[in-house]
Amino acid sequence: MKRVKRIIRERYLTIIAIVLLIISITGVVNNYLVDSANIIGHTMSDVRGVYFEMLSYQSGFLIFSVPLSLMLIIIDFWHNKFKNGNIKNYLIRMPYKDFKKKLFISIAKISLLYPLLFFIFLLISFILAKGQNNFSSIITYSAYYDIWSYNNFFQYAIKTILLLYIQGILASCFTLIFLNRIKNKILVILFSYITFLISLVGLQIIPYMFLDICFNYKIDQTYLNFYTLKLYCDSSLNFLLYLLSICSFTFLLLTIIYIFLYRKKEKVILTNEKEMV
Repeated sequence: MKRVKRIIRERYLTIIAIVLLIISITGVVNNYLVDSANIIGHTMSDVRGVYFEMLSYQSGFLIFSVPLSLMLIIIDFWHNKFKNGNIKNYLIRMPYKDFKKKLFISIAKISLLYPLLFFIFLLISFILAKGQNNFSSIITYSAYYDIWSYNNFFQYAIKTILLLYIQGILASCFTLIFLNRIKNKILVILFSYITFLISLVGLQIIPYMFLDICFNYKIDQTYLNFYTLKLYCDSSLNFLLYLLSICSFTFLLLTIIYIFLYRKKEKVILTNEKEMV
C-alpha cells in the first residue's frame, strides 16, 4: 500500500495524463457508436471504413487533450530533476553530455504517444468491424475519406504515423522551454500549454508561407490543420514538400532550444539558480 501511495505521489501527473487519454478516446468511440446506432441499416463491416468514420467524431477535446497529456508525462519525469537546484546535484553523478542525451531521447520516446493513438483507434476499428474488409461498404463510408486513402491505406498509415510523431515532438519541445526556467510545476504546465496554443496559429501560417515563397506551391488551407488525428494525406497533396516544411519548423525549434537553453552546462546551472518563479 505504501508503495502504491508513493507511486501516486511521485507520478500523479502521469496518472492524470493516462486518465485524460482514456476519457478522450472513450468519448470519440462512444459518440461514434451512439450516432451509428441511430442510423438505420448502418453496418460496421470494414476496418478501414470504421477507422475513417470513427475519427470524424473526434472532438476538440481530443485534439487539445493529447498534447496536454504528453506534456504532463514529460514534466512528471523531468521537473524534479530541475526543481530547487537538483540539476546541480544530478550532474555531479552524470556527465552533462549524457544528461542531454538522456533528456532528448526520453522526449523522443514519450512523443511516440501520438502515433500510438493511431494504432489504438485502428485496433478499436478492427474489433468493431470484426476484422472484416467488406469492399462494398465503400459506398457507406465514402463520405468520410478520399478514395486514395482507402485504396492505399498502408501508405496513408505510414504518412499519418510520421506526421503524428512530428506532432508529438513539437508538443514535447514546448516543455523544454520552461523546465529549467520555472520552479512551479503548475506554471510549467500552464506556460507549455499556452505555447502549444500559440503554435496552432503558427502552424497555420508558417508552412503555407514556406511552401509559397520557396516553392511557389499553393497548398489548400485544409491541410494545415496540423494538430489532428484525422490527417489529410491523399494523392492531391505534395506530401514531401509538406513534410519538408513541417520538419523544417520542428528542426528550427529544436535547434533554437538546444543552442540557447541546453548547449552549455554552465548556462543551464546558472539559469536554474535564478528564482524566476
